[in-house]
Amino acid sequence: MKKSFSKWGALLSVALLMGLSSSVYAQATRTWVSGVGDDANPCSRTAPCKTFAGAISKTAAGGEIDVLDDGGFGGVTITKSITINGGGHIAGILVAGTNGVVINAATTDVVILRGLTFTGTSGALNAVRYMAARYVVVEDSSISGFTNGINMLTTVVNGRMDIRNVQMTNGTTLVGTTGIHVGAANSIATISDVSVRGYTDGITTRGGVTYLRGSTIVANNTGYNNMGGSLLSFGDNMVSGNVVNGTPTGSIPHF
Repeated sequence: MKKSFSKWGALLSVALLMGLSSSVYAQATRTWVSGVGDDANPCSRTAPCKTFAGAISKTAAGGEIDVLDDGGFGGVTITKSITINGGGHIAGILVAGTNGVVINAATTDVVILRGLTFTGTSGALNAVRYMAARYVVVEDSSISGFTNGINMLTTVVNGRMDIRNVQMTNGTTLVGTTGIHVGAANSIATISDVSVRGYTDGITTRGGVTYLRGSTIVANNTGYNNMGGSLLSFGDNMVSGNVVNGTPTGSIPHF
């Protein structure tokens, strides 16, 4: 009898430990990062993680990673619907020789990047490399020092991209740099309240339709480089001081 109780007690202990382990590693719909966090933490508000890469594996699809305080949180690859929200803090992504954020999600996924500071050094590639997703939003952010700022690849299927209130400066001495690249066929992109300065090409389109409003495209070699697709202007942009300003393919009146 004593052995029987001992056996069942051992099994119960194992079950409890397994349940505890599952709860510790369960993905949360909202996680947190801090400049003084630790990626060994569960990424809760009281025990935040240190990096976006550490937090994303503990965040459920469709969830949100929030920044608790100022810090540098590193680059990250995104493979699911998610929001990364700087929350008014200095939410830095500082990388060298690589990409800041790579988005390679499903064609049904939505990715929102808000309130981030992208800084590239030593040949950094793309601040945002959009490889696959249904819809990508980059807003209230700044980008400097990358070969390409926001790069939608030509292979994206029916891409949708919205860039709002983003300041972009090419801090490199490289040639062949691009601020915003819209490459996919059948894509729809909107660019609003954006500043693009110092690139070889401020904006390049290769496919789809891009809408531009309330933006400043100055001090680039070419302001707008049309290599396919179309750029429609609302007529309230400042495109000036580029070696070649370029010409939108059409305009849209205010109404």
